[in-house]
Amino acid sequence: MVTPLTPDDPRRIGDYQITGRLGEGGQGVVYLGYSPAGEPAAVKVLKTGLDPTVRARLGRELAAIRSVASFCTARVLDAMPEGPAPWVVSEFIDGPSLQQRVAASGPLRGGELERLAVGTATALAAIHGAGIVHRDFKPANVLLGPDGPRVVDFGIARQGETDTITAGPIGTPAYLAPEQISGHPASPASDVFAWGATIVYAANGRAAFGSDSIPSVMHRILTAAPDVSAVPSPLREAVSRALDKDPARRPNSRDLLLTLVGSTPDPLNAGVNAARPGSSTETQPSGHGRGRRAGVLVGVAVAALALGVAGAIVIPRVLDSSATTTASTSSTASTASTASTASTAATSSTPAPSSATATVKTSEPVTTTAAAGSTVIPRAFAGTWSGHIVPDPALTNEYDVRVELAAGKTTGKWFEPANACEGTLNLTAATADALTLDLVDAGECVPGVVTLTRKGSTLIYKWEAPLLRYDGTLRRA
Repeated sequence: MVTPLTPDDPRRIGDYQITGRLGEGGQGVVYLGYSPAGEPAAVKVLKTGLDPTVRARLGRELAAIRSVASFCTARVLDAMPEGPAPWVVSEFIDGPSLQQRVAASGPLRGGELERLAVGTATALAAIHGAGIVHRDFKPANVLLGPDGPRVVDFGIARQGETDTITAGPIGTPAYLAPEQISGHPASPASDVFAWGATIVYAANGRAAFGSDSIPSVMHRILTAAPDVSAVPSPLREAVSRALDKDPARRPNSRDLLLTLVGSTPDPLNAGVNAARPGSSTETQPSGHGRGRRAGVLVGVAVAALALGVAGAIVIPRVLDSSATTTASTSSTASTASTASTASTAATSSTPAPSSATATVKTSEPVTTTAAAGSTVIPRAFAGTWSGHIVPDPALTNEYDVRVELAAGKTTGKWFEPANACEGTLNLTAATADALTLDLVDAGECVPGVVTLTRKGSTLIYKWEAPLLRYDGTLRRA
């Protein structure tokens, strides 16, 4: 949508006459401009100031962006990385963004949704094939042109650099991957996650993880399984895999595209290019050896394929209480043995205590048993315990919880009154000073691993799920 220029807006940038505004964001303002030949173009003026490091990085980004096949993106026409206000001119795509289209006309259906999925996956494969990480894939950055969807406004992530010019430092909260929220840099795997969230939005008209407060949205991304029921099968299965909490289990963009067009990815290589958190994508600018050629070849290959296609604790409300995790619509926010800095922790039905509980004393297990070989709750932990817990990182609210334990039993009860949540605590390990329990059947609240450690007359409470935990102190009622 074109809006009028303000009195402070420029009327000419380079050789381009400026006639209106196309949008504005944290990175700059995008104008509608016309070349001397009368061709429309999108002219983006970047808010980067005079920082020479920023200008140098912009030059590298532009070189890499030019190596991406333009059939699925907006071709760069001109640029001026120097000066107080660097600018980039790209092809004008005559059509609304996916966000505007859904807001105006509702969710996409049938072939329209399938074409969007294949077209955007094609673009991601081409972008990643050129060694670029998008970093801000979202509905607003998918333009629905007359010849199909175009993915725009992407930048690169190079080793040692944590932000980019053209895509922003971390992206849009509702489309961040779990590992980004936990502090790891963007990667091709996080782009795939954002692709999955974008397709869910296109299919049901709502953000996959909600659109209320940023802390609430981030909490859901970390712990909750999105509702993908509006996405038709078999697209639903591909979207569910893309939204896996663990980046190592997501398909890379090439395998994703092959799945969408009906081919079978090589099982020996599937996921091999899905970069783990902390890794980076090294980019060779065009004109330097293999970089440009590789990007173009990938773009041509995926284009051929696409053209062959016809036509915690609280807040999440869509969780099953099952302790196992799958990449389907019934998947749950799973328990984990550790919030690894390399990737989201793998889940299991009976996780061991996490590394975060390493301070718990490791005395010999209690020998009192209800049956041969069965560890039970020691008498010292018996009773009703209540207290206040706080999140780490501070992405959501603080809550009061209550725990009820009975000596000689293997299970307890867990309550979070503010959200009417009630769950079962299954004992998995016990010593004289600490218990480790699985929180399951928690209704609308999130399962996880609960550790209770004796400290004087109190219990130190720790609840953990991948990438998030709650800590607090409980006192006997």
